[in-house]
Amino acid sequence: AGMETVIFDKNGTIYQGNFGYMDKEKGIKADDDSVFEWGSAGKLMVWVSVMQLWEEGKVNLEEDIRNYLPEGFLKTLRYDKPITMLDLMNHQAGFEDSSHAYLENKGQNIEQILAINQPAQLYEPGTMTGYSNFSTGLAAYIVERISGQSFADYARKHILQPLGMNKTSLLTGYKDNDYVLEKRKEEITYDINGKSLGVNYMNIGLYPVGLTASTMGDFQRFAQALLKKEKLFKHAETWTTLYTATSNYPGTDMPLNMHGFWTREYGTTLVGHGGNSTGYSSYILLDLKNGIGMTVMTNQDHELVYNYEMPALVFGPKKKTDSATFDKFQSGNYRSARSFASGPMSISRILLYTQFVEKSKDNPLLSQNFSVVSGSGDETKVTASYGDNFRVKDSEILKDWSLLISAAVGIVFSIILFLARGGLDLFRLVFKKGQSKTPKSLRIWTYLTSLAGVGVAINFLLLFNTFATDDLSFLASWRYIVFAGLGLILAGCAVFPLLTKARKGLSKSRLFLTVLTSLSALVIVANILYWSLYQFWAL
Repeated sequence: AGMETVIFDKNGTIYQGNFGYMDKEKGIKADDDSVFEWGSAGKLMVWVSVMQLWEEGKVNLEEDIRNYLPEGFLKTLRYDKPITMLDLMNHQAGFEDSSHAYLENKGQNIEQILAINQPAQLYEPGTMTGYSNFSTGLAAYIVERISGQSFADYARKHILQPLGMNKTSLLTGYKDNDYVLEKRKEEITYDINGKSLGVNYMNIGLYPVGLTASTMGDFQRFAQALLKKEKLFKHAETWTTLYTATSNYPGTDMPLNMHGFWTREYGTTLVGHGGNSTGYSSYILLDLKNGIGMTVMTNQDHELVYNYEMPALVFGPKKKTDSATFDKFQSGNYRSARSFASGPMSISRILLYTQFVEKSKDNPLLSQNFSVVSGSGDETKVTASYGDNFRVKDSEILKDWSLLISAAVGIVFSIILFLARGGLDLFRLVFKKGQSKTPKSLRIWTYLTSLAGVGVAINFLLLFNTFATDDLSFLASWRYIVFAGLGLILAGCAVFPLLTKARKGLSKSRLFLTVLTSLSALVIVANILYWSLYQFWAL
């Protein structure tokens, strides 16, 4: 599709290239006028805003953020330890992943969005790095609380206007910039395989965490100001503080994060931020030591080659994990700290966020990016830029998979039962055989139970398909309303034989089949409850 990149220093542009198409079918090429979405690279504006308020003495980075929030605003805290602004910047507040950054805007402001369905706090603050849109949203809300302005108004006055970023939009629907709005109407987005996603708008309510859109020119203006250390802050000391490590790779003095700016290890240490939206990808990379910067933007979802491999041409090859780390690594099941542990998305933790990793030279946790291993046994943690992966106890994996397998067995049984029951009844109808000796109430019950099981299977398949294709409709509440409704039907079916007299007089084989049918319903219900698939309100 389309890709644009710029390499620059403090004096100006060294190289600029525009390649490919914003609409392949119509032949609309990527050029200086093209608009791209920043994705999470826009989070850097949140952290710059926080540091501006810090410079003015209006926010203490080491103070409990609850002092800046309405009383009782955070409802899911598990630990007494305070959460600081530095914890939010480092993505170490301890929150599980959340759906806040994907939900469509329905007219709510940032406060209203953050107040509902808050993610659980899984880890003690400061102990685990788990990339968090919710944490960044909290920081943006605190900016609003302290400044007395909406985040968009604050960022426009203190970042966009001073840098002359006139072709940048911050809000949902691009309603704050007519140029961006009109350009986006003619631009097509593409997936990782080049398949068209159409004119695909990112329509999220929590806009500060990833909705910014602009031309490459404005993207470069922002990145170059960060490199030149100009206009955004009043004092040189603030720039020095901004680019000071706030978290390190465990057991080393290597910086992992600098006040919200992630580090990446190439031939030298780079700071910046990458971004992905539903059809765009971007990167800001700054070599502070040598005064060189690079920006990349594409209209392709989760693009990897230009955003991750091409920078090696400018900054040197990516730093590799050393052999001692490979030797220290222990085989086992590892899970991303950025995962869902509760709510209707919790089933994804075992399907998407957990993998068994062998101790080998092809270890995906160590070979893809520079990583550090800390801890041992069940406390082992692998740290790379943007987050940790931690070892999961075998007993927990066994429990999760046992439940999933039991559901699969129950669903397969339901399908076989439906086909067998339906086939027998159709055979009797066609060949005018006598009616089944099974009581009518139990035959109806068999159909209802098996059909509900088949319904769960279909809903599971539809859900898993959205996971596999990065289709954000996995957040649609109707999917979980269906699970809730089918769960209630199956729960009733599971106990029905105990409440009816129809089971009396059944043959042993028929009684055995009745028990199996009830058990199949029961294990499916157990999974709906265990994975919270009924919580359609918790998205």
